[in-house]
Amino acid sequence: MWYVFLVKHFLLAVFLILIWWLTRPVYLDFRRRHNGYGVVFDVYTGEPQATAVIRLKNLMGRIVRTVVTDKEGRYRLLAPKGEYYVQVDKPGYFFPSQVLAKQKHSRFYNNLLSGDHIFVQDYGVITKNIAIEPEASKRKPLFLRGIHLGKNTQYWILLIGSLLGLGLVLIQITSWIAWSLYLIYAAVMIGRLMSFKPAQPPFGTIRDSQTKHPLPQVIVRIMDKQYNKLLETQITSAKGRYAFIVKRGAYRIMIEKKGYRKVILNFPQINKDGFLLAKDVFMTRVDPRA
Repeated sequence: MWYVFLVKHFLLAVFLILIWWLTRPVYLDFRRRHNGYGVVFDVYTGEPQATAVIRLKNLMGRIVRTVVTDKEGRYRLLAPKGEYYVQVDKPGYFFPSQVLAKQKHSRFYNNLLSGDHIFVQDYGVITKNIAIEPEASKRKPLFLRGIHLGKNTQYWILLIGSLLGLGLVLIQITSWIAWSLYLIYAAVMIGRLMSFKPAQPPFGTIRDSQTKHPLPQVIVRIMDKQYNKLLETQITSAKGRYAFIVKRGAYRIMIEKKGYRKVILNFPQINKDGFLLAKDVFMTRVDPRA
């Protein structure tokens, strides 16, 4: 019967769309894993939250760093190695979220800051995604809050759902409509994976040009080129890492270590605020006989 034919294909289409929807965060996970910034977002809707104030405090309660999220809810927070508390302020919201307590992933983002405590292993940029929870008056109805699935659950749904979808197509092997639906589904999924481009790490690494090993205890200074003013000095960590977050302007980075040639990096024009200035550098040893 013609209506049975239509119902079968309609259910197949609904099934494939459901798999796509339930596993969508898995694919977004690839794009958000190392994007060089963190996002403050609504725990229920996933909507990025602009103008959220993030404060990093040491164990004595002293504010070490403060940053405000941009219009897309993004932030970068530079901090040396150590143990810190994180405070997030946004009118109508509170942090940490009770919904995702001790969770490392949500249906919107992975790499979550699961509480108000963080330990920075190495000098660099904090880019944890932060879920904030709306106060009771701003919460959406329960049926609009969505389903929170773990990342492993999403992977299993993706694998089993794709195989079941293929099985349903094989049952109707003579139907070109069924094959077309599945091929469109497969093309969308593969397209997502192919579109993944690893982002720049949120730090630069200084290495020996011969051994390629990271160089610790390198002095890195950043200067404002317009006023020839020293803005900040850093000492690279054991992994040779450093990073600066700068505003619009022109900058010069000077890199020095005893026994190596001095390196100068010029950045004639930075066109946006909150820019991560960090570049991998290879230093050449000075010949003591020269």
